[in-house]
Amino acid sequence: MSDITFNRPGARRPAPKVLDPLIQWATGLNTNDRRIYSGWLCEIGRSEALDDAMTDAGFQQVTIKHGSGNVVTHWAMPSLDAFVVCQGVQAIHEMHGGERYGIAFGWTSRQQNGRPQSILRARVFVRELVAVGYMEPLMLTLKGTVTGDLIGALTQQYAVLEAVDAARSRKGKPVMNPPFYAVAIPLTTGQDVTRGSNGATKEITPVVANVPNPVTDAYILERWVGKHPGLLAKIEGILDTTVAWSVSTSAQMGIGESEGNGNSD
Repeated sequence: MSDITFNRPGARRPAPKVLDPLIQWATGLNTNDRRIYSGWLCEIGRSEALDDAMTDAGFQQVTIKHGSGNVVTHWAMPSLDAFVVCQGVQAIHEMHGGERYGIAFGWTSRQQNGRPQSILRARVFVRELVAVGYMEPLMLTLKGTVTGDLIGALTQQYAVLEAVDAARSRKGKPVMNPPFYAVAIPLTTGQDVTRGSNGATKEITPVVANVPNPVTDAYILERWVGKHPGLLAKIEGILDTTVAWSVSTSAQMGIGESEGNGNSD
C-alpha cells in the first residue's frame, strides 16, 4: 500500500463492554434462617476462580429470601476493602453533565412507580481477594439513596491521599500526589437510617467508609497498592477503558436503561 497522509484522527472504536462479576449492596434483607443481612453480596457461580478466592479469603455464603419469593445464595461480604478504578470522585451535581472519572452514574425509573432513581457502578479490585491471588476487577453496583452514601464514603479517600504525602514529608521524601487507587477504601455498613417521604418510609443500612480520623500510617500501609505485586499495573492497564466505559454507561442510564442491576432487595 502506498504511503499517504491522513488529515483526520484514526478510526474510533465502540465503547468497551464490561462484564465483571457484580457486587450489590443489601440494605437489610431476610435470610432463609430468619436473620437480617446488610452489606455486600456477590453472585455465586460466575466463575470457579472467583468462588475459590471467596472461600480462601474467608467469606461466607448467605441465602436470601427476596420479596419476589426467590431464594438465592450469594457470597456475603459485610465489608470489603476496595481499590477503586477511577481518576477521582465527582459530586452528584457534577454528574448531571457527561464527564466521568471512571465511576458511572445516572438515573433510571423504578419498575413499581416509574419515579426516577439514581444508579451507580464502579469497577474495583477487592483487597481481600487480591491477597489470595484473585487479580480481576469486580463491579460494585447500587441504586437509590445509597448511591449518595457511597459517593460520600469515597470522598473520604482524599483525606487518606493527603495523609500519604504528609507522611512522606515528615520523612523528608518528595510529594507523590498519589492517584485515587493508591490505597484501598474499607466500605462497610453504617447505622440504620429511615429514608423516604409522604408516609412511604423504610429503614435501610447505608454504606460508609471506615476511615480513621486522623488517618494513621498503619492504616495506609495495610491498604497500600504496592503491597500486592502486579496490582498497580492491572489497575492502570484498564483505567483508560474504564473511564470511557463510565461515560458511555452513564449516558445509557440517562436514556432509561433498565434498573435490573443495583441493590439486592
